[in-house]
Amino acid sequence: MLRILRLIAGKYRMRMLRVILISVLEAIFGAVPFVILYFLLCDIAGSVLSLHKFGVYVVVVLGSAVFRMLLSYLSITLSRADGTIMMKDLRLRLGEHIRKLPLGFFSCHDTGELSTKILDNVNRTEQIITMLLPGFISTFVLSLLVVAGLFFIDYRMAVATIITMPLALGLLVWAKRIMQKRGKALYESSEDLANGIIEFVNGIKIIKSFNNSAKKLEDLVEKMADFKIKSLRSEGTLSPVMTLSGISIDFGLVMLILMGAFYMIGGSLSGKTFIIFIIISSRFFDNLKSISLDYMKIRYLLIAGQTIEELFAEKPLSGEKYNLPEGCADIVFDHASFGYGSVKVLDDINVSIPGNSMTAIVGPSGSGKSTMANLIARFYDVDEGAVLFGGRNIKKIDPEDFLKRIGMVFQKVILFKDTIFNNIRTGKIDATREEVIEAAKRANCHDFISGMPMGYETMVDENGSNLSGGEQLRISIARVILKDAPVVLLDEATSSLDPENEFFIQEAISNLLKDKTVIVIAHRLKTIKNADKIIVLDNKKICEEGTHDELLARKGLYSEMWRTQQNAVGWKISN
Repeated sequence: MLRILRLIAGKYRMRMLRVILISVLEAIFGAVPFVILYFLLCDIAGSVLSLHKFGVYVVVVLGSAVFRMLLSYLSITLSRADGTIMMKDLRLRLGEHIRKLPLGFFSCHDTGELSTKILDNVNRTEQIITMLLPGFISTFVLSLLVVAGLFFIDYRMAVATIITMPLALGLLVWAKRIMQKRGKALYESSEDLANGIIEFVNGIKIIKSFNNSAKKLEDLVEKMADFKIKSLRSEGTLSPVMTLSGISIDFGLVMLILMGAFYMIGGSLSGKTFIIFIIISSRFFDNLKSISLDYMKIRYLLIAGQTIEELFAEKPLSGEKYNLPEGCADIVFDHASFGYGSVKVLDDINVSIPGNSMTAIVGPSGSGKSTMANLIARFYDVDEGAVLFGGRNIKKIDPEDFLKRIGMVFQKVILFKDTIFNNIRTGKIDATREEVIEAAKRANCHDFISGMPMGYETMVDENGSNLSGGEQLRISIARVILKDAPVVLLDEATSSLDPENEFFIQEAISNLLKDKTVIVIAHRLKTIKNADKIIVLDNKKICEEGTHDELLARKGLYSEMWRTQQNAVGWKISN
């Protein structure tokens, strides 16, 4: 528990300690009425209670009540305020950590799972700080003070008061284990359900087009049913144990009365002491039940904290800042191998990509073209060997410093739900309006943006649905032009465009590639005929490299791919 609380508090641990200290002080003032009650009953039993003493007792009780209310207000106010600050800091730390994780992490985790961990689980941990912890600590400390006071009054009756506590504690430990097992399963089911809902909403166009909505809805209903079953199992298994724990605590009062009657019959216990124990213990047992319930709530919410801890345990990409070459630099694969899990995709790759040149990567589907580009961008780190940039292993380069030198145009364009202006400015966050417009002009998207009712302030709908595919791609190119990185990775994206859009985009790409080291993942070979170097991948290895003419002359895989594409040029749908 303490480990998770330290993780939640982060650099604000002193604020959490401050709330804990105030809760302890609140408990101390909460114990004052019990002390006064003891002295009051002693005075009444000894017939020594005077009006002056009674007035003092009243003042002390009222004073302690006022101080306790002030401390309670302060504890609640500070816990809410500090909890909000801690959660803000936790979200920022979590976002910063996730931002530095390799792309492979996101490939292994569903969107719904990450959404639940980042949003819902952080919200759940917030309840520990803002709602449960102050009250739990105050009640726990007050209970300890009451027990200490009871032992001071009569150790035999104090033992009778707590004689059932081992049983209650054992049941609480059992309940904690049930919570750990069932609660974890419930959280996993919740993540699965969240992912199912996101998948259903995002894929609704495909689902409807194949008239498959009923089947997909059934899958979603199954996930909901699984969540319902796990919720009922968690509650159904835990509730009886917690009920037994509460009964065992209440049975302590029965034991106290029986033991008190026994000692009074024997003449070793006064009626005054017996009444004191009855009054104080009734409140003590209520506190114990409150503590046990709050403890189980905290344990359940700490499961959310554990999932956050697991995210922080993911190892981010590391590296150091170096004086890297400002301009174009050679990129070298030195005996580089890489695989997704146990499936090897690239094996012992040795190739040099010259700076200030255009290099194309081609090959059959699944040959590792995109993987090779991802390794260059350091979305992944190689399993064996090295990828060198300017003669330095990119594993040892600070990833953020290295990515400043990489610009990427992906085949699948991602636009944010923001203005077109801000989407372009993603390439250079501090760019001026003039720089954004100039980049848009070079990307051939200034004219269609200007023709929109709000111009550059037009909001992009979710997934860019209010823009055509060609318009989205041109905005993506404008971002990379604005970034002005010396190395450009280009996943050829013109194959599915109409001729007009293809012309504009090819012109935009030509403006992007001036004086750069360009790496193109090529699908249509005619677009890379003039490349300075062509790398041909097949069966996890580089089988050929050279210029277009050199590769055609070798009559190898590239020549065969070229001939196949040329034969397909005249293809048409038959009537």
